[in-house]
Amino acid sequence: MIQKAKSLLLKFIKEKGAIVGDIINVEQFLNHQVEPLLLSAITEAFAEILKGTEFTKIITVESSGIPLATALSLKLNKPFLFFKKKKPITMKDYFEAESYSFTKQVSTKLYLSKHCIEEGENVVVVDDFYANGDTHKAIKSLAEVAGFNILKYIVVFNKSDNEEIFSLLNKNLLRDINNEKQ
Repeated sequence: MIQKAKSLLLKFIKEKGAIVGDIINVEQFLNHQVEPLLLSAITEAFAEILKGTEFTKIITVESSGIPLATALSLKLNKPFLFFKKKKPITMKDYFEAESYSFTKQVSTKLYLSKHCIEEGENVVVVDDFYANGDTHKAIKSLAEVAGFNILKYIVVFNKSDNEEIFSLLNKNLLRDINNEKQ
């Protein structure tokens, strides 16, 4: 399943994507418009990566991780929650952490309601990209103050050298794709 997802991702990148420097444009198939066949393949791959992992929740960050978390939640019958980037007026008790978006080039705060997570809870994090680790640091900071445990961090694209991150495509493969397209 993992190889199928990788192959499909490569196909979509070559046909509909663009890699310009450090930026990968996947808006036509993953993080703006979502292709169901690709989402299904990614979900199966993520489920395979998580096989044998005992966790209670899937966590992601608003908004590009939501389709991935939703599909995985349905596949594994596990609840998911997403860190909000704007605090709603109804959120009275919350944890917050600062995060910098590589793609948007802005700092933002991530908010987590204290009513949505329990101390000692084991979670997995899913997202579309891991770039420079700022979002990961913010999530780890929230885990420390809220007392939950991150068992795995899984992304579609890992643009870093961080080997703790499980990914379908890493920076070496992305570099090879970029060289092929030129």
